[in-house]
Amino acid sequence: MVCQTQEMIIKKSFTSEIVSLKDASYQGCISSERGVSIGRFIHNKCATFLESVPDEIKAEIEEGQMLRFNELNPAQHYTQDWVPCEAGTEGSQRIDVYHVMSFSSQAFGNFRNDDPVKHGIHKALRDDWSDYKSNRMKDLKRYVKQYLDSLAGKKRERAPTKDFAVWLSETVSTIKDRAKTAKSRGDATVDDAVVNAIAKAIK
Repeated sequence: MVCQTQEMIIKKSFTSEIVSLKDASYQGCISSERGVSIGRFIHNKCATFLESVPDEIKAEIEEGQMLRFNELNPAQHYTQDWVPCEAGTEGSQRIDVYHVMSFSSQAFGNFRNDDPVKHGIHKALRDDWSDYKSNRMKDLKRYVKQYLDSLAGKKRERAPTKDFAVWLSETVSTIKDRAKTAKSRGDATVDDAVVNAIAKAIK
């Protein structure tokens, strides 16, 4: 009899297709468990992941992120004049994240003057990759935090609900502050009489 680990069970159960709210809830549970498993693996490989990431670890992580990014953003083909075309078009050039990121920052910057259209195409993909990489790294750090929290049995503490009177008073202060800021910007829609009436009614 084969003994399945939690990771094996999660991998076997997880699917990308969601067919019902019940299934969405179930998949959400698996996704959370998967995150903790990822966090545990990363922490075991790099205990300082939340504080500092060695270059070799960062490079390997970015390889995985780029692999997925490329799946989501497959290669596009262009003519020599940078007109989109079908793959296999004679003289066409293949542009994907691996290609655009193969240029150094200096080489990429030179495109701005040497070939503005090329620069624009490369910049769009480079910017999308940068945002994607940053967001996925935040996800990984969150997974590591969830794993460490699970070890400590830490629960998220919810801030106590404020008394209604306190909330109301703070809301009035916010209204006054925003009205003052709006007036300083020249906003003619600010009506002091209305603001004062609200403040007086709530006192």
